[in-house]
Order: sequence, then C-alpha cells, then structure tokens
Amino acid sequence: MPTRPVDLNNIKGRIAEALVESIFRRAEFKMTRFGRESDLRGMMKVGRDDSFTPDFLAMKEVVGRESRGVYQTHMIEVKYRSNLVRYLAREKERGEDSELVPAQEKWPNLCLAFVTENAGEKRSCFQALDLSLFEPGKFIRTVDLHEIKRFGLFAHNVRQHEDLARKLFGLLSEIKGGVLA
Repeated sequence: MPTRPVDLNNIKGRIAEALVESIFRRAEFKMTRFGRESDLRGMMKVGRDDSFTPDFLAMKEVVGRESRGVYQTHMIEVKYRSNLVRYLAREKERGEDSELVPAQEKWPNLCLAFVTENAGEKRSCFQALDLSLFEPGKFIRTVDLHEIKRFGLFAHNVRQHEDLARKLFGLLSEIKGGVLA
C-alpha cells in the first residue's frame, strides 16, 4: 500500500496557530477557536469551502472600575507562510482577485497574524496585517505582531515565542520523507 508523505506545511500551520494563541493567552486574552475547522459544519462540508472565517476570537477584559465585565474583542486569522515576502507580493499582484479582498469585506477589522521561518533580517517571525489598512493592488506592509497597539502585546513575549518557533520549524525542516535526516 503506497504511503502519502507527511504534509509538513500543514503541521507548521497548526504549530503557528498554537504559538499565536499562546502569545495572546500569555497576555491575558481569553481565546476561543472560531474558524470553520473548529466546528462540525466545517467538517461536514464536501469539496472546497471558499468562505473565510477567522481562526480565533480573542477577548480581554477592559481594566477599570466602571468597565468591569466589558471586553475588547478581536478576530485573528493565523497564516503560516514559508516565504512571506513572496506571498505578499503575489497578493499585491493579484489586486482585486487577492484572497484578502473577500476576507476584508466580510471581516473589516480582522488582524492577520503571519508566522514565517524566513522573516528577513531584523524582522520578527510573527508579523501582522490589520486588514482595515489593506488596499488591493498596493504594497502590503506587515508589522511585527507586538507593534499592533490594540493588542498591547509585549515584545519580550513575542521574542520568547519566536525562539521556540525557529527551533520547531528548524527541526521540521530537517525532516525528509517523514524521518529525521
């Protein structure tokens, strides 16, 4: 019986989601899975599902006496990209056909958290794009995840997760045909 190769990009994508979730939980956000992968309806669909649903709903209680029980809420989509620069260039080139256009229409305040092992010099492997700032066909500029002010994430929190991400992705990159090289 022929065996299928292990889909390392899929595994890296799931690791990316876990790392981003951990960053937010450590910053005292309550996180819940939100994406179509997390519910029965998403599992039961047959064929390709082109509807877009973010991965997480992140909630953090607003601090203050009068705001008790009031939460900030954020929708977050996590995307692993081995080559983020190439992905962003392709989406810019696609213009109105970019996969980001329908996502922006449906979720205008969505934050895309990109996780990459090839971030480039002096860039975090956790980068973000606030979709409210996205313009089809224009240069797509990401910022390091901790620079999104509305989240209030600490740079050292992200850096610690970055060290872990680089080690995990490095180990997975050594795998050839399902076994360690």
